[in-house]
Amino acid sequence: MRHAVRTRWFTENDDLRSALREALPPLEPGDTVVLSEKATVFLTGRAVPVDELRPSRLALLLAGLVRPRPGSRGLSVPEKMQYVVRTTGGARILAAALAGAVTRPLRIRGVFYRVAGPVARDIDGGRPPYEHLVLPPFTVSDAQALCAELETFLGAGVAIVDLNDYGGSIRAVSARSLPADVLFAALSGNPLGQRASSTPFGIVRRDDDGGSVAGGSAAGERSSQQLGRVSQH
Repeated sequence: MRHAVRTRWFTENDDLRSALREALPPLEPGDTVVLSEKATVFLTGRAVPVDELRPSRLALLLAGLVRPRPGSRGLSVPEKMQYVVRTTGGARILAAALAGAVTRPLRIRGVFYRVAGPVARDIDGGRPPYEHLVLPPFTVSDAQALCAELETFLGAGVAIVDLNDYGGSIRAVSARSLPADVLFAALSGNPLGQRASSTPFGIVRRDDDGGSVAGGSAAGERSSQQLGRVSQH
């Protein structure tokens, strides 16, 4: 069973632990608290102001070549591309762009992001309501360490998840969390929502009556089909 936790709109003056203490209902043994990676990055002070990123010529060039998905700007935002170039290295991003250009006519998708790496693939922000911020993804080691700390704080399993309407991944889980593949199935359909949904946290709880995912058999079938897309990186 899954439950999205609605919260007030958090600001830069809030911190993660206080937000969790304020928003979460009483937890039961075996619960796993799931945290949106974007909200977690924001509430732990890891967001980078757009004003601090001056796009280079390379970033401007590459951003202009990006074809974002509908409803998303992706790396077409020059400041986001600049962060990726700065973090990953210009040579690697150029190699990724070349690989993407060569394979695009063959209708092989996603090559740029596979070569460029997780920062390019998972960076967020640069659009409303976070147009003034770039939200870089956690490294897996940082995410795992934070999950372990929060497990002690909450007395329950914790997972950091990066989900959207196209799929996503389970970034890290704590020792008492449900397994990543179970969480990915339970969170099919992106119940935490997008943008201004104000549901940055959730709770996943095993159904003792034998059910799997809230929403009925159709949701469960969709979940089982997505198990192969679980990715911890």
